Amino acid sequence: MENSWGKIGVFSVLLLLPVFLAGKTVTGTEVTGRYTMGFEDRELRDGTQESVMVNYLSFDADRLPMANLSVHGFGKYAREWEEGVSATSIYSLYGNYRTFEGRTDLRFGRFSQESHRFLTLDGLHLTRRPDMPLGYSLYIGQPRYMEIHNQRFERQFRDSGDYLAGGKVFLRGVEGVRANMSYSREGGGGDVYREIIGLGGGRDFFIPHHRQDEEDMILAADGSLDYNPDQSVIDRLSARLFMIYSPRLQAVVQVDRYDVRDDYPTDRELIISLFSTGREDRAKYTITYNLRPELALYQSSVFTELEMPDGARRQGRIIKGGVMGDFQEQWGVDFDAGLYHFDSHLAEANGGAMSVNYHPVQAWNLLLGYEYVDISKPLRDDDSAQTVSVEVGYRPGIKWKVAGYLEHSDNPEYRSDFRTGLRLDYRFGFALGKTP
Repeated sequence: MENSWGKIGVFSVLLLLPVFLAGKTVTGTEVTGRYTMGFEDRELRDGTQESVMVNYLSFDADRLPMANLSVHGFGKYAREWEEGVSATSIYSLYGNYRTFEGRTDLRFGRFSQESHRFLTLDGLHLTRRPDMPLGYSLYIGQPRYMEIHNQRFERQFRDSGDYLAGGKVFLRGVEGVRANMSYSREGGGGDVYREIIGLGGGRDFFIPHHRQDEEDMILAADGSLDYNPDQSVIDRLSARLFMIYSPRLQAVVQVDRYDVRDDYPTDRELIISLFSTGREDRAKYTITYNLRPELALYQSSVFTELEMPDGARRQGRIIKGGVMGDFQEQWGVDFDAGLYHFDSHLAEANGGAMSVNYHPVQAWNLLLGYEYVDISKPLRDDDSAQTVSVEVGYRPGIKWKVAGYLEHSDNPEYRSDFRTGLRLDYRFGFALGKTP
């Protein structure tokens, strides 16, 4: 317990540091941020109760103690009341020195490394964008793979080396064209854990519409590849094609190869076996067709292939389709309803879900949800589950919102019997120091 209170104390001092420094500024420090608190009580499969509180705090302090310097932080404190388990995680706390148009951009402290969802770096990251066709970035520090799930307490997502160093060269100044090449090395104790050579690029295309009163069709293609020379394997691969054919049609096609122990796409569908090696190949597409500005049809499919420890490949897929509407201006209602099919070597399921969000007045909203699924597993009887959820929210202004919710499922193997909770979201902003 003393250890957890010690972490909270250190966390508080670090977060209050910008406030004390702000009083020294001559340009006027601007502090903005967000605090989110969630408390949930749920019944587990074995009938026991679990109560979890999760707190997130993020802030940005600009012009500290000069116009080009800022401080940023993001952390979590979570506690499970029944077991008395708690954890404090500081995901980022860094200073950022940035000149005009980002020509020089220096980060120092703990920060997220590039676009990686789990990897943070305790160190330095320098980016230079000179008046040349090429820019570059260099970084060095100690890596940490952090778990950010709000119902998990593990601070470290996986083991990492003592250092991570690398850099990137990227193309700049060419409108609609992106290209980069990178190299990184992770190691410790005289050993090299992993080397990665990366390539990436993309381009935007604008195709004129045959009617002058219609907007152009937009195509954007992007791709990246990380190669591990030590193992002679592609560590990560991603390719995406995005299309907008205004005003009706939107389409996204994406192909990925990744290791879930390191990183995965933020919109990833959870088709995963705990017995796999963690390596996955995924192909996904989503098509949205606007019947009218307030009403749209959508269809998406996800195809995933997992690598097993014996070298075998297991496949799974999800096919979804439905309709979504936004009639907030007319009736204060938006909704989403759809059907889905899932199958893999572990199970097969067919289901449907819908949600309705109703604003009787601007400050209040009522969110209703319902889901039904039929589940079929090899060597077991077929099963089904129904889940009903209700949430009431109150937002008196733009700064804060409070919401209470309840969820009930009739199948504890599929989802907790009962979940009740409370969420508080508060956004803040204020100025400190002397203004010009």
